[in-house]
Amino acid sequence: MERQIQIIYASGTWGNTLRWMLDRFSNDSQLKHITSPWDGADRSHHYDENEHLYLKKFTRAHPAGCKITKPVDTAEKIVINFKHRDIVFAERCGFIRNPGCEDDNKRYTKVIEQASPLFVKESFGEVANARSVAKELYKIQFHNINEQVVWKSMIDYINDKTHHQFDIYSLTDTDRLIAELNAISDRFDLKLNVEKNVVKNVTDKIKESHVFKTKDRVFDVLDAVIYRDSVDCADLDIVEQAFIETELEKTHDSVLFPYGANWFNNTTQIREFLDTYPTYLKHMNPRLPWYNNIKNPFYLTGKIDE
Repeated sequence: MERQIQIIYASGTWGNTLRWMLDRFSNDSQLKHITSPWDGADRSHHYDENEHLYLKKFTRAHPAGCKITKPVDTAEKIVINFKHRDIVFAERCGFIRNPGCEDDNKRYTKVIEQASPLFVKESFGEVANARSVAKELYKIQFHNINEQVVWKSMIDYINDKTHHQFDIYSLTDTDRLIAELNAISDRFDLKLNVEKNVVKNVTDKIKESHVFKTKDRVFDVLDAVIYRDSVDCADLDIVEQAFIETELEKTHDSVLFPYGANWFNNTTQIREFLDTYPTYLKHMNPRLPWYNNIKNPFYLTGKIDE
């Protein structure tokens, strides 16, 4: 049986691009004549319909619990890793970059489809592409991220140093990415012939991608709220909105942001909302499993990822 090396990655975090590069720089590759992996949607999926072009030794999978590709126990693993605080960035990669997410309505539909159908129906009724529902599902997830099946599995892979850990941040720097590819080549004795011009075609595209260029703006907005600076935030997507609201609900006693996808224009408005939140509206947050170290009796009984 041919040796199998499997790339484990969170959906949208360029796992297929890494697979393409490992294949492209292998001596027996059928992709030697191609210098860039990108399709019209700035993804690396246009060869998926011609799987026979790929070397069989390189495969890819999402972490356990994902409804698409599954890890193979016997395969050696390369894990695309990132800092724990950048789970929101990784989540946005999937939200923005997944195939079929070319417009907002399709993105919202994908988010809802990934949740438990029973939980969605019992909580929201019959919905298909509601923006507010998708945002609420993200808020539930961010309030208890370590217990979400897919993210718990992804974190376990990142923390498992028996697997080869690939630095996602190298994807925006040509020299760093070449070093990462050579490290993979050495570990698995692949004898890759890494070509700088091809790597540059990859890094140039990724560093200019919207999701990478806006990677840290959620933290810029949170800092502005904390330090009472005024920063525009009207164009944040629902993943960023959900994350910011969740973080502020965790740190402000019994404050609940309203359900829905209406959003603030700037951090001054967020600060005013927090500073003037009426005491008579404060109550235990049903999205939080614990409240002041007391188990929340009103915590959601369903699981969104069952």
